[in-house]
Amino acid sequence: MSVITVVSVIGVAVGVLMMIVVRAVMLGFEADFRETLMGTKPHVLLRQEAGQDGGGGKGPAWQGVLEQMKAKAGVVSATPFAGGELYAANGDRQTVVKPVLGIPAAEAQGYMRKLTPHLLAGSLDMPDGTIVLTDRHLQDLELSPGDEVSVYAGPNVNEAVRSYSDANDEDDDKKRQAMIDKISLHPQKLTISGVLQSDQLGFAGYVSLRTGQALFQLGGNVTGIAIELAEPQRAGEIAPMLLKDVPGWTAELWSDEDKARLAAMQNEQTMMQLVLFIIALVAAFSVMNVTITVTTQKRHEIGMLAALGCTRGQITNVFLLQATIVGVLGTASGLGGSMLVLWLRNDLRQWLAVLTGGQVHAVEGVFLSTIPAHVDPEHVMWTCGISILLCIVAGWLPAWFAARMEPAEALRD
Repeated sequence: MSVITVVSVIGVAVGVLMMIVVRAVMLGFEADFRETLMGTKPHVLLRQEAGQDGGGGKGPAWQGVLEQMKAKAGVVSATPFAGGELYAANGDRQTVVKPVLGIPAAEAQGYMRKLTPHLLAGSLDMPDGTIVLTDRHLQDLELSPGDEVSVYAGPNVNEAVRSYSDANDEDDDKKRQAMIDKISLHPQKLTISGVLQSDQLGFAGYVSLRTGQALFQLGGNVTGIAIELAEPQRAGEIAPMLLKDVPGWTAELWSDEDKARLAAMQNEQTMMQLVLFIIALVAAFSVMNVTITVTTQKRHEIGMLAALGCTRGQITNVFLLQATIVGVLGTASGLGGSMLVLWLRNDLRQWLAVLTGGQVHAVEGVFLSTIPAHVDPEHVMWTCGISILLCIVAGWLPAWFAARMEPAEALRD
């Protein structure tokens, strides 16, 4: 095997390796991100539309809807929740807690089991008057489990800001001062009973249902119903069926808030596939160059074969066989290499971090302690098939021209 043939095999192998490895890692990142969302958020949140309440509006009361949801096929658990946004403070240090879910821990076992792997300290029992925060909150507030934290309901803070803005617009000094004097924010003291990992939970917080109802001044009403599904990946199909018999209610899916990021991941995969396909084309051109070189070097032999009576198809097949061998060897080498790289991907990252002085850390709230990877067998088969096909096509064109060479002219050269 000549040096130029070996280089062509390596080129094909690198192209196949890149296509499989990059695709597997990108699919792994998307799958890991989806699993993180499904493993930390309620799969479906049902809420009543604006202008309605649980005591009597266009839609049914939440108590009846709750019982309906519990009886639905595919629903693992359904529990009422009181949710919103809180501002937490410890002296001059402040942070936001969003979203806040007030749920009855004893009745939401399905959801609480999802949070348990992310618990760093304390418990998720959530008795009244306590709150579960993330380690990021505790770092911002300089607090520890068991400490008290002052919390302000988001709507109350927003109302105070609007009142202060209206007071500043008042020209009369006495009226302005009177309006400012009426503004008051009274924090509620809650005890930190548990700490969750912020890499997965972000700035979320959890309280008991009664504590949430008190914080957001809901009385006996609730914000909505949190539902856990047996097949959360089908939430988009299941949600309309859940809403079929409950007019006046809307559904928020686990993917809605991060829909833009999920769509961006899909677009990145599409563009990356285009780039990788171009890489495969470059490898195919190297096979074409090999065939062109061989047909140029073997002009005399081609003329001899033609003079001995070989058909053009037989001559073409000789060079096609070489291109096929290059394609098969390169593809097989790339497939084996890609599996090896994926197997050692985390070790390779550690080695690169040591060589470059970098550091492995969390990125955009997703904890990347390992590089995720998901090998799609169908994609691997398509990649290998396309690679071999491109090599055959790339080798066929110069072989076709070589087979049409006049014997006399070839022998003369």
